[in-house]
Amino acid sequence: MFSSSINVPVVAACDLEADAHETFAWYRRSFPFIALDTGGYVVLRHGDVARLMHDPRLQATEIAMPAQAGITQGALFDIFAHGMLTANGEAHARRRSAVSRALAGQVSEQFRQHMRRAAQGLIEDCYARGRLELVSGYAEKLPVMALASLLGVGDADLLAFMQYVYAMNAFFRPKPTADQVAAAEAAGSWIRDYLDGLLADAERGRSHGFLARYAEFAGQERLSRLEALVQIVQLIIGGTESVRTALVAQIAHLMTNRDQWRAVCVDPTLVGKAVSEGLRFEPGIAGAIRVSVAEIEIDGLTLPAGQLVLLSSLSALRDETVFDRPNVFDISRPNLELSRLVFGGGAHRCVADVMGRIELEEALLALVERLPWLRIDGLPAFHGHMFVRSVGECWVCWE
Repeated sequence: MFSSSINVPVVAACDLEADAHETFAWYRRSFPFIALDTGGYVVLRHGDVARLMHDPRLQATEIAMPAQAGITQGALFDIFAHGMLTANGEAHARRRSAVSRALAGQVSEQFRQHMRRAAQGLIEDCYARGRLELVSGYAEKLPVMALASLLGVGDADLLAFMQYVYAMNAFFRPKPTADQVAAAEAAGSWIRDYLDGLLADAERGRSHGFLARYAEFAGQERLSRLEALVQIVQLIIGGTESVRTALVAQIAHLMTNRDQWRAVCVDPTLVGKAVSEGLRFEPGIAGAIRVSVAEIEIDGLTLPAGQLVLLSSLSALRDETVFDRPNVFDISRPNLELSRLVFGGGAHRCVADVMGRIELEEALLALVERLPWLRIDGLPAFHGHMFVRSVGECWVCWE
């Protein structure tokens, strides 16, 4: 089937749900982009995706995504309406500046220590059982715990904070139910109110560290109270939801390639390469969603204006013209640095990409050091081809 743009195939979403990698590969050989039967377009090839990340004819979506879901107000709507990730122009610049300046300096190293302690603690808590469900018992908990420490969440509030983050994040996964959307709205409201209290404490000098720095820079950038809170909410979503799937993917694929797992255990300096290949092979984010504000020609085909466009890192990072044996997991690849595409590019490149890598590195390093004999019961299923991806259960065991 072809769209009104001549020679652009229309692909059924069910085909992508069944096997996104195979479907993308099939069309990528002949077409630079495809149309979706559910609406919008997907750019497939590495060079085009990397280039268009910087193209001003593709803009952030602002409120297009919640509007498409029928959400026009509330905590979830505000995440899109007042966040840096979905903003353009001056609003984006102000919001991003406050966050990026607050994350500079020693914050990255402090966050690494938070991650290391959280990872080691989770492993010790379950060590005697000899078995762990990697998603719910490790990958889901770990980034939330580390971010909670960075934000100054108190021990008495940690469990509630984690549960509300889980509930809010469900909205951003593939095909949330009506009940999940309602729960996410309530959770988003609770989180914003709770962060308001933490930020107020930082402004009064009752806490120090990241939030105190952020409060200062948010004031300098003239962020409204709602803007200031939403940037932290977006930081939480970005630092937890995408990491969960990527973390499981890198560990699972390493353990099903035992020679590579053993190599990392023998030489932990290979952790960085393992993280890069994990991001390339099975990213936690399928790509960057943009809106086309003008027509864009790609290899003789016209991408129409006024459309949602997915710049698919999921497809681009398995581009056979860029990566040798793209469907093989290989931490010794010579061009692993290209996996950085998963963090986006241009003005909207992930503001916390360094923190994202820290999360993945420390999570893997803790397992390598404590459980080098770790084994997996079987590869989990990965789902999603548009934005945040999800992963099924993944059991690991040790003696």
